[in-house]
Amino acid sequence: MTPQELAVLIETLILDADARYAKTLQRFQNILYDELALILKDLELTNGYVKQSANNRRILTQASNAIDEAYTSPTYSLAVSNYVAIVPKIDAANIAYFTSLESGFAPKKVYLKSIQKELITTVNQYVMQDGLQSQVIQPLNQILNQNINAGGSYSGFIEQVQTYVRGNAEVQPVALKYTRTFVKDTLFTYSRTYQQAVSADLGLTYYYYSGSLMDTSRPFCVERFDQYFSKKEIEAWAALEWKGKKQGTTESSIFHFAGGWNCGHQIIPVSELIVPKEVIARQ
Repeated sequence: MTPQELAVLIETLILDADARYAKTLQRFQNILYDELALILKDLELTNGYVKQSANNRRILTQASNAIDEAYTSPTYSLAVSNYVAIVPKIDAANIAYFTSLESGFAPKKVYLKSIQKELITTVNQYVMQDGLQSQVIQPLNQILNQNINAGGSYSGFIEQVQTYVRGNAEVQPVALKYTRTFVKDTLFTYSRTYQQAVSADLGLTYYYYSGSLMDTSRPFCVERFDQYFSKKEIEAWAALEWKGKKQGTTESSIFHFAGGWNCGHQIIPVSELIVPKEVIARQ
């Protein structure tokens, strides 16, 4: 297997899972919005504005409970679990690649399990627990509170909730954008982390910067795309500044973080035998 083939395979696995997740979560968001709209239609109004009343406070609590129940439901957790379920396929792709480089290569099962455990813990924290609460649920509850407590325009209120939960032609639903970006980023980082660990074991010191170029690709990635680099050259990138760079990017973590947030590019370890002579010569 070539490094190019590995890059395509891992990217395909993650992006296909990402597309399936997006469809599932969009349906989930539509159902949540319909439920909230049904609850909020009973709000008491005065000339088109939400009335400040005990009954409306009760409706606010009912809507808030519906949000909590939705994000703790099996439907939501299963969607996330199905996304992360591609991890064994990512492992298999990496193992097949490194086996093609080193016939005697054997994956370290204990290490694989440890980084898998770390991935699950991270996803649970940011997509199922604290992160979801602070990035998705609390801001939505603030929209409810602000409009009901301050007596906002009912039509504007409903439009605000709809845009937040369901999105529109220009805006992704907040929950979908946040969770989708986070899980995808975590999976690419997971693959790069495993590749770097194996690279150290096999003594590989050259890498291939690969992945797909898109309209949104950063100049940092565009400049390095489809090129070979030495370990020392990559380590030196950590001292640079660019838009999207992750905080904590060091000479070591650059191999895990690559271009930063939402970067799908891969820094794949390669045999020196396939590295262009000019790359070796510039060392």
